[in-house]
Amino acid sequence: MNWIKHKSRSLFFKIFLSFLAIIVLFGLFYMMIFQLFKTSLQKEIIDTSQRAVHDTAERFSNQFSRLQVLMFDIYNQSDLIGFHNQLRHQTGNEVNYLKAREVMLQMRSDIYNPLFFLEDTLIYLQEHDFVLSKSGSGDASYMFNRSYASPTYSYSFWSSYEDRLESFTLLPAETYRINNDLSEKKLMPFVYKQPDNRYEVIALIDIDKAAQSFFGDSNDRALAILDADGSVLYNWGSIRHEQLPLFQAGQEAVLQDGTYYFTETGSDGLTYVSAVPYSHVSSQLSRLTGGLLLIFFLSLGVAVAASYLFSRRLHKPVKQILTTVLNRAPFSSMPEPGSITEYDLIQNRIQELFREKEEIRDRMNKHKSVLTSYSYISQLKSINTDISEWEDFLSDDGSFIVVLYHIRFRMNPAYELPLQTDQAVRHMLEHIHLITAERYPGSHTFQIEKNEIISIFKREEAARLEELLADIRGMLNEERELFLVTIAVSSQVSHSSEFNQAYHQVKGLTAQAPLRDESQLVTKQRALPNTVNLSPSQEKGLLDALQSGSDSRSLQIIDQALETLQRKEAGIAQFRFFADSVASKILSYAEMAQIDKSSVQSLKQWSGRLAECHCLAEYSGVFRQLIEAACALIRKKKDTGEEPLIAMFMNIIHNQYADDLSLDYLSAKLNLSSAYLSVYIKEKTGLNFSDHLLGIRMNKAKELLACTDLTVNEISQRVGYLNITSFNRTFKKAVGMTPGAYRRQHVVQTHASG
Repeated sequence: MNWIKHKSRSLFFKIFLSFLAIIVLFGLFYMMIFQLFKTSLQKEIIDTSQRAVHDTAERFSNQFSRLQVLMFDIYNQSDLIGFHNQLRHQTGNEVNYLKAREVMLQMRSDIYNPLFFLEDTLIYLQEHDFVLSKSGSGDASYMFNRSYASPTYSYSFWSSYEDRLESFTLLPAETYRINNDLSEKKLMPFVYKQPDNRYEVIALIDIDKAAQSFFGDSNDRALAILDADGSVLYNWGSIRHEQLPLFQAGQEAVLQDGTYYFTETGSDGLTYVSAVPYSHVSSQLSRLTGGLLLIFFLSLGVAVAASYLFSRRLHKPVKQILTTVLNRAPFSSMPEPGSITEYDLIQNRIQELFREKEEIRDRMNKHKSVLTSYSYISQLKSINTDISEWEDFLSDDGSFIVVLYHIRFRMNPAYELPLQTDQAVRHMLEHIHLITAERYPGSHTFQIEKNEIISIFKREEAARLEELLADIRGMLNEERELFLVTIAVSSQVSHSSEFNQAYHQVKGLTAQAPLRDESQLVTKQRALPNTVNLSPSQEKGLLDALQSGSDSRSLQIIDQALETLQRKEAGIAQFRFFADSVASKILSYAEMAQIDKSSVQSLKQWSGRLAECHCLAEYSGVFRQLIEAACALIRKKKDTGEEPLIAMFMNIIHNQYADDLSLDYLSAKLNLSSAYLSVYIKEKTGLNFSDHLLGIRMNKAKELLACTDLTVNEISQRVGYLNITSFNRTFKKAVGMTPGAYRRQHVVQTHASG
């Protein structure tokens, strides 16, 4: 017990116990977070599956609504009605079969639209035993028994198909043999037939492709579509009708026989059931649990081992130092220096004390006088209190001036530098320091950044400062083939606390310096050009030149703009801003032209070299390389007739019509000015931006009014109008009637035709 009590008071025991307490605390916190995370993750997996079946139901409902509109339009085509009437009242050559051809041509454009997921659309004129399809027309018996053959939906089925109360009927999906057994597909017939009429439209939906698009392709999930009577219209995966559980009112998820079932009733009245094996959920949790527990125990073991080793490491040098001090061992027996700075300092100080003790002892043995002993004792107690010159300068209350030397090494100098750039800056620092210290001993010169040198002069030294800086400028200008230096001088600063303000002042002066092929001295601020961008006409000319792949015209425009900036004496920072802006426009157009990423990356490397330009000739040279490379790639890509800018514009407004789109937003996204983009769209398409956006929004609004039960307010928000009054006014102006009147008219027409 005494041993334990003694050890518990040691530094090692207390450090190690503290580490263990922290480890246990973090372990408990980790376990609590893990349990919460595991529970929330399981709920999130189930919610994700429920959202998946909800999204699937919504997509299928919208798809069936679109097909209803399509079938209604086909059914009421004037050519089809005229052709049917001719078959009924005329014979032989009197029948104009060109009308049937027009019907088939119209059907093909819809069938080949991938958004409809149609294998074919058949128009069955039952009275004449005649069928129109995408591939032609023919006898109904041949069409249903050979071209699209199914044991369930044979010729006998369709010839005896009776009128239903509903205009649209969705039949269960079956496997069809297509074109004399050349292929097989699972198709779902969707029939539109009005009562007391002798022809019908049969849309054969490629239901597997639609399910793969709407539900996703997954081996561990299944989907079933049930009609209002509970009969299975289609199943995807291993789900069977007899396996489906009974869902209570309001119940959306059921766990039965190791499988989660999720249900959703669509707006079309169909029920969509998704089956996800519980093993799919549990396997994700098991993998997560196993992985996290393994990481936890490994972390725990590493933490305990590291705590023990670190505690020993902290305790061991303390123990050695105490042993040395208590035993009064000579400095030669001190332990080797370790990796802890504070302990090394203590050891070094103890060594110095032992060394000085031995020296004093030796001297006292030789000189027994009290005076000598007192002198040595005074030496032992002496403390070094030297203060650097810089600290002296900062403690001085006098005002001072800051001079900044900003060094810019030339790109591709005429001959190689004799030293590396950092060595060259150090040599320059030494040279400037010698010159300034010789004339002004109270000045201070030091390097503050890798390409910046600072000199600080007191107020009384500033009288002849311009003469000194002019001499330094002349000396630096002799090496302008290698580097250019901008020397900036601050105003007088009254206190050392304002040094940061003075430094930012001279930094700003170097950015305002004009772009010249020589070192220069800047002592005050100057007026700069208000704008350094391309003018609208220059921007249009540049983009037209890039579009045509003309490198000479593109370079001429950029050279003219650079010369204008030079003539206006724009600052160095303004030249850099202009170069980056123009390079960004060139890269943006290259990306819009759909040039491959590796080629665009090579262009970015050229544009990156603009940061190394320090004179007009260098800017012009880099732009020449960038323009020639970009135009070569654009000319190579110019084998397609589609305008990349218009294609990108149409893609944005067709996909984001419900957002708060504006010409300013599009111009920023396409890196163009609003004025130029507006003129370009009008020139290439014949319509301006607002007309395009209005047309897309109104077409979508009419589709939602005709095919959904959404309120007018909901439809207005879906097509991008937050204010229903504005939507009503715009819709009436575009269509000629209010949204409500349009919906009522569509309903009346549908019932009248039915």
